[in-house]
Amino acid sequence: MTQLLSLIVPAELKHPLFFSNEETILEKEDYNEWNCLIQLENFPYELFYYNKEESYLPWKDGYGHVPELLEKWKKIEAECGLLFSERKAGLALEPMKQGIGLFLSAIYWMHGMPVVLNAWQGHVKGFTNVPVNLVERLSFILERPAFFHSYRQLSVLFREFEKQYVKSRMKK
Repeated sequence: MTQLLSLIVPAELKHPLFFSNEETILEKEDYNEWNCLIQLENFPYELFYYNKEESYLPWKDGYGHVPELLEKWKKIEAECGLLFSERKAGLALEPMKQGIGLFLSAIYWMHGMPVVLNAWQGHVKGFTNVPVNLVERLSFILERPAFFHSYRQLSVLFREFEKQYVKSRMKK
C-alpha cells in the first residue's frame, strides 16, 4: 500500500526555479532507501528531512552517491546539448533544472549536508573542494537556467567538481 504525503516546501528549499507551490505530494515508500531512478531536481530527500518525516538521508553517504549523480548529469548534459544545438532552448529548461538540482545535491552531499536553497551562497563559501568562483557562476546559472551560456557553465562546473571530488576522494 502506497502512502502519499503532502509536504510543505520549507524555507530552506524555497526557490522559484524549483518550487512554484507551497507544498508537494510524494510517495513515502519511494524515499525510505536510496533509489537511483528518482528525479532529484526538487530535492525529495530534503523535503522529507525538513518536514521531519523519516526517509533515507543520502548526504550521510554523500561521497558514495556523487558518482551516480555525475552519471545522471552526463545523460542530462547530452540531452541539453542536443536541444541547444537544435535551437530548442525553451525545451531545455526542465533538463537544466534537473542538472542544477543534481549539481547542488552533489556539492552539498559531498560535504555531508542536505541542500539549502535560501542563503546557499553563504553555505558553499564555507565548503572545501568546490570549483573556483562557484557562487558567481552558479548565481548566473540560477538566474538564466534556459540559456546556452548557463548550460556551458554548468557543464564546466560539473567537470571541475568531478576533479575536486576525485582529488578529495584520493585524500580520504
